[in-house]
Parts: sequence; C-alpha cells; structure tokens
Amino acid sequence: MTHHDAGPSHAGKGRRPSFRASPPAGPRRPAAIAGAVAAGILAAVFGTALHAHLLFAGGVALPVGALAALVLAGSLFLLCGLWARNVMMTAVAGAIAYGVVALLSRSSKTLILTGSSTAAPGTALAGNLWLFGVLVVTLAAVVGVVVVLRRR
Repeated sequence: MTHHDAGPSHAGKGRRPSFRASPPAGPRRPAAIAGAVAAGILAAVFGTALHAHLLFAGGVALPVGALAALVLAGSLFLLCGLWARNVMMTAVAGAIAYGVVALLSRSSKTLILTGSSTAAPGTALAGNLWLFGVLVVTLAAVVGVVVVLRRR
C-alpha cells in the first residue's frame, strides 16, 4: 500500500510545494518597551536586594550575592531582547536597570555601598561589582541577542 499525500517522489511536474512557516513575530512596540522597562526595574530591585549577600571562606568575604545579581540581570536582559526580537529592548532594559541602581546607590539610606571601606571591604566590593557590573552585563546581553537573532 502506498500513500501519495506528499505528491510524486520525482522532482518537477505535479510536486506539491513544501510548507515554509514564517518565524513568529515579536510583540508590538508598546508591549516590548513595557517589557524592557519592567525587566530593568525588576533586575535593579531584586539585584539590589541580592547583591549584598556575602560568603565568608577563611575570613575572606566573597561577593556571591553580587555575582548572582549580575546573572539575574543578564538573564532578564537577554530574555527581554529575545522575546521582543529586538536588540534595542535589551539595551533599554539595561539602561533602566542601571538608572534605578544608580538612584538607589545615591539614597540617604544607602542600599548600595560603593567606593572603598576599611570597615566592610566585602560589602564595598559587592556594591562596586553590582553598580558597575550592570554595564558589563548589559553589553554582554546585547552581544548575545545580536548573535542569536543574526542566526535566524
């Protein structure tokens, strides 16, 4: 028993055209911008809450919270750009996050300790990693989104 649902096996006359699905479209621009702003704010707020967690090993404070906060931020930026299928939304999310982190670091009730501190060097290192690492993570996420979207 043979089935000829796909048409004759020989090339040429009588052959059905192959089905080519177009790639799914990204969200509309207002939704993409709202998503980028939300991702930036979430990354800044949760990253700030997370960055000060330190792991003490042999009397040395390791800023594992700052590293985790940067992974969180980078993941959100990458997700945002890939969801929107637009590299600019990755940059918008990173810029919003950096702006919120910068505002939080200038607070009178300092949530982010930056600079250097002899009293709490681990905390100051975590603050600096978080504050300036957001820029590095944003650039890395932009490059990642460009690479992934270019393959399509």
